[in-house]
Order: sequence, then C-alpha cells, then structure tokens
Amino acid sequence: MTDFIKSLTDQLPAYLRDLETLVNTDCGTHNKAGVDAIARVMRERFREFGAEVLEFPHEKFGNMLYGRWKGAGTARIVMLGHMDTVYADGTTQQISFHKLGSRYKGPGVGDMKSGLLLGLYAAHALVQSGFDQFAEIGLFCNSEEEIGSPASRELYAQFVRGATAALVLEGARESGAIVSARKGVATYTVTARGKAAHAGVEPEKGANAILALAQHIQALQALNGFRPGLTLNVGVVRGGTKSNVVADLATAEIDVRVLSAADVAPLEETMREILARPGVAGVTAELSGGLKNPPMEKTAAITRLAEMAKRIARDLGFELADVTTGGGSDGNYTAALGTPTLDGLGPICGKGHNALEEFLDGTSIIPRAALLAQLLAAIAAVR
Repeated sequence: MTDFIKSLTDQLPAYLRDLETLVNTDCGTHNKAGVDAIARVMRERFREFGAEVLEFPHEKFGNMLYGRWKGAGTARIVMLGHMDTVYADGTTQQISFHKLGSRYKGPGVGDMKSGLLLGLYAAHALVQSGFDQFAEIGLFCNSEEEIGSPASRELYAQFVRGATAALVLEGARESGAIVSARKGVATYTVTARGKAAHAGVEPEKGANAILALAQHIQALQALNGFRPGLTLNVGVVRGGTKSNVVADLATAEIDVRVLSAADVAPLEETMREILARPGVAGVTAELSGGLKNPPMEKTAAITRLAEMAKRIARDLGFELADVTTGGGSDGNYTAALGTPTLDGLGPICGKGHNALEEFLDGTSIIPRAALLAQLLAAIAAVR
C-alpha cells in the first residue's frame, strides 16, 4: 500500500490556507457571487494540480465545475462535493475560520469545505505518486446542494452513470463512521376541505376542516415504523381564518424518510385509506406529494466498497464503521443512477448548520485524506 501520509502532511499547510479562504467567504446557496468565488479557488487549484476543468455556468445559482485527471487504466471514479452553505450573508464577519484546540471552526468548515478540499488534495497526492491505473478520477463541485441540487443533479448522469464508483465527500460522522446508506425523503401535503359557517350563530351548518385534519394527523403519526426505518413527521399545520368562523380549509405538511423506495407505494396507499375514513361530516381530505429524494440503499456493491474502506483504514491504523443516516445528500442521486456510492468520506466533522459550533476535527485530516487516496487506488485496481 502506497504511503500517502508524508506527501499529504507536506501539503497540510496549503490545505489549511485554502480551507481558511473558503470558510471566510459568504457563500449561501443563493449568494451566487460568493459561490462563484469558491469555484474560482477550486478552478485555480484544479489547474495547478494538473486536472482538466469542465465549467458549467448558471444564471441563478453558482457556476459548477468538474475537474478530472486522466489515466491509463479502465476504472472511472467520480467524487462529489458542494461549494454552498446554509448561512446568511454576513455570517463570516461574525465568526471566521479559527482553531480551538484540535478543532477548526467556522461556517461551512464541516459542511462541507473541508471535504471538498480533501477530495482535491487526495486525488492530487495519488496522481503525484505516479499512480495512473484509472481511466478517470473526477471531482464534481456542486453549487446548490443545500437546497436539493436542483441544477447540479441534472448534470450528474453524464459523469456518474456507468462509473465504477461515486464517492461523496460529506464529513464523516462525529463518531468517525462513513455512510453506506441514506434514507430517501418524501414530502406530502394533506388538504382537508369543509364548509365555512358562523361559529356563534349557526355552527351546525359548517364542516370543520381543522377538526377533521386533527383526527387524521393522529392516525398518520401512528405510521412511524410502518416499514423498518420509516419515519413520518407532521411538521407544519395551517387552517382557518378567524376564531369565529368554522374552518373550511386546513393543511398539514409531512416529512417521510424511507430506507427503501419499495416502501413508498404501500405507505401512500395506507395514508389515503386513513384520509378516506369517516370522520367529520362534510369534510373531505386528499393527499399530494411523493418521493423527493430517492434512498441510497445499501446494495451488495456498496457493501463491498465499505468493506474495502474498512480494510484500508485498518492498514492506516484506525477502525472504521459504516452507518445509515436519515439525512440526504448527493449520494442519494448517484445511487439512484445505479452507481455504487459511498458517502461521509470527508474528515470527521460535527454540528453542521450551526455557525457557532460547527467544527472539523483537525487530527482527522491526514488519516482521512490518506484513506481516500488509497481507496481511489484500490477501486481502480479491482477493475
């Protein structure tokens, strides 16, 4: 096994300088100028590291990039990371990149500036070592992952479909675990329609949509665990106009997480059965919505990737676990394209989406970069 520790350690000061630049740039998803500034840094570093850069300008969101290195082998491996954060403009003026003990802190340091750069530096270390037994190693820089990748995911098929593997550079869990499965996300709206009436003068002539919806909500919440790992949460409820009016309209917004896409159809059938049950006379209820983000299911191919990563970690001197998480990432989309996907391959991070507490475990940078570089080589060698 090639020892990447020394070369990556030599590159650590440059990595940290780049990380400071990225973290100290306001680049919320809708701040196109900020995300474009991140893209310029990545473009410059790609070219410095000998990668070909494909650019995908966008009018609304930040410009996207795909940097790639060509080799003499047959495997094609795609890494993915995002350049945007969830933070509002001005956040970096309130809290900037800094070190506290062994941790680096700042908005976006974990989600996911550190992982984005880790992919770049790990690939550079691999190529710099003289290893070229791959057809292509690429890194796609997404500009709007934090809102579901509406633009970037349209580009994934041309790079990801048919690839040997997709490696997503979100941070490892706080425990150090990587991610081998992610739940899919479905969103639904229940709309109850009744009849308005004066609540004081003739309430009997009304049909209260809020009351009917409340009854349905209890039954819907009971569907938690309907299938293994399935969760359902009624998160937003709206209804009525004034307290002295029998409400003729009420809605509930529902978040559902599933381990398998096969769970969606029977769930929806059961939800509709609940809404069709007799309840408040004169009120009807309907369901709309569906699967928004497909699950990243742990296939046999993904299991093999996870086991490969665990063996490499042992050789590097640490144990590695793989877990399932309820949160979504671009790994959901790459897995849905049929490409074996492994996620959480960035350094160990925590407290994402909390500017004051978000952190990167500095002691994990070199080991995780070495893991990633060696994993790229191992995947290429299999084929």
